[in-house]
Amino acid sequence: MRRLFLVRHAKAEPSVGRDDFDRALTGRGRDDARRVARVLAARDMLPDILIHSGAARAKETAVLFAAEWPRRVKLQEELALYDATADMLFARTRALPDSCVRVALVGHNPGLGELAATLVGSGEHLELRRLKSKYPTGAVAALDFRVRRWNDVEPESGLLTLYLTPSELGAGTD
Repeated sequence: MRRLFLVRHAKAEPSVGRDDFDRALTGRGRDDARRVARVLAARDMLPDILIHSGAARAKETAVLFAAEWPRRVKLQEELALYDATADMLFARTRALPDSCVRVALVGHNPGLGELAATLVGSGEHLELRRLKSKYPTGAVAALDFRVRRWNDVEPESGLLTLYLTPSELGAGTD
């Protein structure tokens, strides 16, 4: 079995007057990231590696997640995740090394949310509807695949085992 975590970066500063790639997290975004990371740790749902887009807000989200976890998780930057389409992210998922069983991609909408909606095939009905209707900043979906290799992942083949948003944890509005 393989587990893929799809993490949308936490709430970021507006892009007014700055390059989109360099947008940092807001204070609320940092708080949200820490809160979501702690829930993942409490549920023992941690990846082995966090692959982020390199954009300031995605990198900061990944770093904050890793800092909250009780065991070391490898961080990896991959610029191709920035502004990636769902098709690009799907191809990247299928190309993940088979030596990694639990992988988190930390990226951006609309591609990340569209990928999640494409990959889920089963799970609790209400959670599936929530995921497909909105993928807010700080959201995390965990999808399990009954495959031996990442290359065998297909659309609608994932079991949604978790869909978590900061608003569920008492954070501000999405």
